[in-house]
Amino acid sequence: TTIVVKTSSGEEFHAAKCIITVGAWTSKLVKSVTGSDLPVQPLHTLLCYWKVKPGHERELTTEAGFPTFSSYGDPYIYSTPSMEYPGLIKIAMHGGPRCDPDSRDWTVGTTEGEGGLADPVARWIDEVMPGHVDPAGGPVLRQACMYSMTPDEDFVIDFLGGEEFGRDVVVGAGFSGHGFKMGPAIGRILAEMALDGESGTAAEAGVELEHFRIGRFDGNPMGNA
Repeated sequence: TTIVVKTSSGEEFHAAKCIITVGAWTSKLVKSVTGSDLPVQPLHTLLCYWKVKPGHERELTTEAGFPTFSSYGDPYIYSTPSMEYPGLIKIAMHGGPRCDPDSRDWTVGTTEGEGGLADPVARWIDEVMPGHVDPAGGPVLRQACMYSMTPDEDFVIDFLGGEEFGRDVVVGAGFSGHGFKMGPAIGRILAEMALDGESGTAAEAGVELEHFRIGRFDGNPMGNA
């Protein structure tokens, strides 16, 4: 079996195996080549970097041992230590409105007021970390990006299946806002699945890939939830 990948510029790539890792475009791509609906919903979200109050810059860094954390409330807030932008710390809200990856408005949620994705974060900071982070005036830096959400927020790691693709095409998708940190392990698992038909890495770690199968949504739109 030969898998052919055609690009919008007219190029063609031929291979025995293929791995699909196209993020927010997964559902569109799978639909276009198989006709199947894979429930991976793109969301527009906003990364916010806030000013650390004077005198607290070092204690909120990785060097000082400040952790990555999540606040599992309403809103669901997460943060990473002050690292990529000295004097700023990333604190953002998990989630956002649905979007089309090919026609989304990058400014959605970036302004203050109703519908702003930064406003709930500012209120959370004012309540939880007022002595360390300054929410006044909003975030210093805003970066719009996308999530690829599954209904149960679990990953999709599986063979595409069907008579045409079978075990020759592997899908890694639906990482639901918490996949980047697992990228190296996921990449190895997907490569092993494509090359060997199974993942020794997952087996050694005791990870049951059945949990991430595409078929979990058959007859149950919420999957593992």
